[in-house]
Amino acid sequence: MNLRSVKFVIDSNLENVTLVGMSVNRLCSSASFSDIDCYSIELCVVEAVTNSIRHSYGGEHGHEVKVVFTLTQEDVILDIYDNGPPMNPELLDKADIMSSCDDRRGIECIPEGGRGLGIIKAIMDAVAYGSEKGENRLTMRKKLPEKGESVE
Repeated sequence: MNLRSVKFVIDSNLENVTLVGMSVNRLCSSASFSDIDCYSIELCVVEAVTNSIRHSYGGEHGHEVKVVFTLTQEDVILDIYDNGPPMNPELLDKADIMSSCDDRRGIECIPEGGRGLGIIKAIMDAVAYGSEKGENRLTMRKKLPEKGESVE
């Protein structure tokens, strides 16, 4: 299997999140994703890294957040690592953008916060979470566009 991989390691400072997002966007662009898909994948990475900084580290600087971008022949794999307290895996299982809404109330009922995992699950093709030996890992996968697909 032909794997190409890039690793970003940032300090747990929210100001660094934009750098990782922009880098992932450019890498996705070079992997033939459409502009819309590039921005969507960037959004997922920004959400995941922000969650690591805010929830695992309580917004405290001085901790590592690692992002590993891996390009395979079939998909892009993004692994987000931190060493904070583990997330309750049920949060990912239950994550849904519209979980607190019904169709009658419309978009106004969507809460302002707490949608990041739901957004990630809606955009990515597969999402998994695990914690082992003090290291947490969120893995997100997005299939590469089919050859000949329109790139916008």
